[in-house]
Amino acid sequence: MPAGPRRGWDKAAARRRAAEDGEAGLRRAYLDIETNYTGSQTGQRQFTDYKNHRITVLGVRVVSGERDEFTQLIDPNITRKALELLLEGVERMVTYNGRSKPEGMKGSVGFDFPVIGAQLGIMLDEEFEHTDLVPECWRRGLYGGQKKVEATLGLKRQLPGRDGAWAMEMWRKYRETGERKCLQELLIYNKEDVYMLREIELKLEKR
Repeated sequence: MPAGPRRGWDKAAARRRAAEDGEAGLRRAYLDIETNYTGSQTGQRQFTDYKNHRITVLGVRVVSGERDEFTQLIDPNITRKALELLLEGVERMVTYNGRSKPEGMKGSVGFDFPVIGAQLGIMLDEEFEHTDLVPECWRRGLYGGQKKVEATLGLKRQLPGRDGAWAMEMWRKYRETGERKCLQELLIYNKEDVYMLREIELKLEKR
């Protein structure tokens, strides 16, 4: 990874802005990815075979004060440069099981950042302050995947009953047939994944 600060990625400046603005003024980025697995592993080994997960959709919601912007990058336009532009000026990132660093309770890592690191050559929790909602849920006695936690917290989805396997199938069907409905449903699913991160975060603040 190249040394030295990059435009929009000045960590010292981000810390100064955070201190001045307080938690409510932080420019946060909520991120979630969908992937297509191309390797040969099964079960848990598939989950950790990061280099063989091709990112199909990368959704980012940037929230700061009254600003609230959502953007999706779609393969083959998911590049490091495009991601850096999306995250310019961000002070904290929020994911659900996205961490690349072992957390303190179980010593486990997540998924999104390791996959992004393998594909784009950048590890986001080394560049930004990061909140992974999974350990935050554990501290409050909430366990399971994002959808299970949403259900426990009483959150409702536009597309219930979908999961990562469904998202992978929709992408493959879209690529094989060109059927736009498959892509549109996948994009809605990814957007819900991203927007639910904020909803979970707000619920956790009250527990």
